[in-house]
Amino acid sequence: MLTVYKECRFDAAHILTNHAGQCKNLHGHTYRVIVEVTARSDGADMVIDFKDLKRLIEENILNRFDHAFIYDQTSESQSEIAEVISRHGMKSVGLPFRSTAENLARYFFQLLSAEVPVSGVKVYETPDSCAEYRED
Repeated sequence: MLTVYKECRFDAAHILTNHAGQCKNLHGHTYRVIVEVTARSDGADMVIDFKDLKRLIEENILNRFDHAFIYDQTSESQSEIAEVISRHGMKSVGLPFRSTAENLARYFFQLLSAEVPVSGVKVYETPDSCAEYRED
């Protein structure tokens, strides 16, 4: 197997409604995302062109999530905040789940795997804390 990795960063805000700790408050992160793409090495010398992988990450993740308020559409309070943000011309991204690093890793995996053979996605919320999603 051959594996390549592409990393990107974006800044965004979120809230974890019903969380017992400080993350129940509006706060932000500089997210670091590492996308892993694997292919069989059956004579191939390249898994994917890094430029193509970068474009896919920009289109599916960066353009949408960078400098946005990421909110849980199932949360009434978060949806109200998103309405205010939208009304004032600011960017938000609604998702049908809580915006934990674990859920974002799964979501980014699913988005990208529709186009390339993604084998794993890591999402860092801080420089030393991340969640990883990969299929069995």
